[in-house]
Amino acid sequence: MTVVIAGKPNAGKSSLLNQLSGQDTAIVTNIPGTTRDILREHIQIDGLPLHIIDTAGLRESEDIVEKEGIRRALNEIEKADRLLYVMDSESAEEEKEVINNFSEKLGITFVRNKIDEKNLAAGVKEKSEKITEISLSAKTGEGVDLLKQHLKKCMGFETRVEGKYMARRRHLEAIEAAEQNLASAELNLEYRHGELVAEELSLAQNQLASITGEFSSDDLLGRIFSDFCIGK
Repeated sequence: MTVVIAGKPNAGKSSLLNQLSGQDTAIVTNIPGTTRDILREHIQIDGLPLHIIDTAGLRESEDIVEKEGIRRALNEIEKADRLLYVMDSESAEEEKEVINNFSEKLGITFVRNKIDEKNLAAGVKEKSEKITEISLSAKTGEGVDLLKQHLKKCMGFETRVEGKYMARRRHLEAIEAAEQNLASAELNLEYRHGELVAEELSLAQNQLASITGEFSSDDLLGRIFSDFCIGK
């Protein structure tokens, strides 16, 4: 899943990226507009892969470099699976503006940051099917675990009940193609066509790798054929 972190300058977007990635990926200062380009980070939450993108602060600007950063930010938001919109205030008008400006299909999580400065408690509030509100501190890390659990839920992972996996069309097509490759491999295995079995398994692996990530062909075939000979 691709998650874009957006919001106004100095809301704490880069600090949130660093909390989620577990390292100082982004430069954090008190100067608004520090982040001017796209920062990408690949992380895992309990083994679930997540692609996080930090963006430039959204505001009116005459600075050419900052304007380009904002244009790129808006472009990344349009392609995202989930938007984390970071706020350091409870502005209903800003929230309404965000909802109106982006696609209805885009899930939005409003991250109310800096609860450590306001003596507020961390928490999660499901406002609708597509909109969630989470209160946390990107500085201290309080409430970040709630955000991680929320992102796992968005990816289709449920700890208490049986959930459904929300897949993109390309994911479904890749799974269908892999299933066909495995069926062909099984058929070739019955006729002892070892080379064709290996080829079909390799194709299936490539299809699944487009969803889950890279996996060595040698590792895969070595594991499958470790207990029997496929011939010369």
